[in-house]
Amino acid sequence: METLMVAMVFMVVLVVALGFYFKFSSQNVEEAGENACIVSNTVMLSSIASMPEIQCSVNGKREQCIDTSKLMVFDASQEYTEFFTSNCKQKVYFTQVYPEPENVEEVCVQGAYPDCAVYPYFDPRVEYISSVVISTPVSLYYPLTDEYRFGRLFVEILQ
Repeated sequence: METLMVAMVFMVVLVVALGFYFKFSSQNVEEAGENACIVSNTVMLSSIASMPEIQCSVNGKREQCIDTSKLMVFDASQEYTEFFTSNCKQKVYFTQVYPEPENVEEVCVQGAYPDCAVYPYFDPRVEYISSVVISTPVSLYYPLTDEYRFGRLFVEILQ
């Protein structure tokens, strides 16, 4: 009888210890997943800016800038859904920083171009509680006026 009681106490202690171990282990895995998502999206910043679909070119030669007229017509959700949602869900957009547009529109549409401030590139249209935003500066090219302006590329990691 004493041996049975000792075995029962040992089993209870073992189950409680395994419960704590798996709880803390799963938290570490979640944190590692979030860190991997942030790192992969940081790398993604440079790859988005060099996508030929939106990169500007002069006489067939690529330039290190983003063509805003291409941003208006290219729909990344048709071509790059798997690229943007493979690790975690994110929203990608460009904003003009300087000079500030006179008629600031929330989201750029055909009628407001080129006096826009925000150019959406990829939006999964999912609900989220919070987000982590990472960004990098870019050069925005406006072919209608043949001028360059300062902008930022934002990747908003949705959580």
